Amino acid sequence: MHDGGIYEIYEETERGGATSLCRFIKELDSIVNKIYNSNMMNYKSIKGFTLAEVLITLGIIGIVAALTLPTISRNIQQVVLKNQFKNFYSTFLQAILGIQTKNGNIINCFYWKSGENPYNGECTPTCNEDEKNEYGECITYYCAETGAPRPSDINGRMTACSEFYEELFLNTLKTTKICRENAFEDGCLPKDFRGADKINSEKNPEQEYNPVGIFADISIKENYPVYVLSNNVYIIALSYFSGSPVFTVDVNGYKGPNRWGYDIFSFIIVGNSKNGISDLEGVNYALESGGKTFQEMLWELGFK
Repeated sequence: MHDGGIYEIYEETERGGATSLCRFIKELDSIVNKIYNSNMMNYKSIKGFTLAEVLITLGIIGIVAALTLPTISRNIQQVVLKNQFKNFYSTFLQAILGIQTKNGNIINCFYWKSGENPYNGECTPTCNEDEKNEYGECITYYCAETGAPRPSDINGRMTACSEFYEELFLNTLKTTKICRENAFEDGCLPKDFRGADKINSEKNPEQEYNPVGIFADISIKENYPVYVLSNNVYIIALSYFSGSPVFTVDVNGYKGPNRWGYDIFSFIIVGNSKNGISDLEGVNYALESGGKTFQEMLWELGFK
């Protein structure tokens, strides 16, 4: 093998290649054998490896394994989670599109698809400072351009969400358990689940977050329905009672890591006035360090 080759293989191994680890060990074994054969030629009395040679070899292999196995393990977990995300996205999208096709009409339960909001440039929702709560969130809205009240369908058409949810979760998806409220207490959420306010507070401790907001820990655990599917994937209907099709999903169910951006993602159903429901788009209300948004996962998988 050419000079420096073993170090090149080690560098590959550090980058997480299981195949490279095997190559490294084989190359190491080859080198030790060459040393041994050389010793045999020079010292006829030597019949095998010395204890020191064996211990050094095992020590090097142990160090390499300790350095590379965690990386390999993380890479494997990422691949598994990507496949689980892909399976969920495909299954959920086909389910909602199938319901609409079966219905034969547009189902009004969607946000406007990106770039297709008919109110763009005509009504930018805003509010006055005295119409905000203590967390800077608007309580009432009006159109910045005209001062008129914000239209009821400015975000999308959502008048048929209740009936649509019933068809989706009760008749289409393989739902095995439903927690209409108190999902955490009733076992529909894992014990280490944390809402967006807790995640964001850890990242930005100086910022004050609404403890009862839509994605807040207490709101999710006590107020919103959680649907558990037959494969233990659970889906939180975050705006169920207001009719907004906003969801959070854990693509591998109760298994770890149970972290936003790893196996927990938020998304919305989107569409337009011509075709109705057409796709899913990501929304980012919480993201833990090193995680990816729903939309970023779609891009990596080649869906967008």
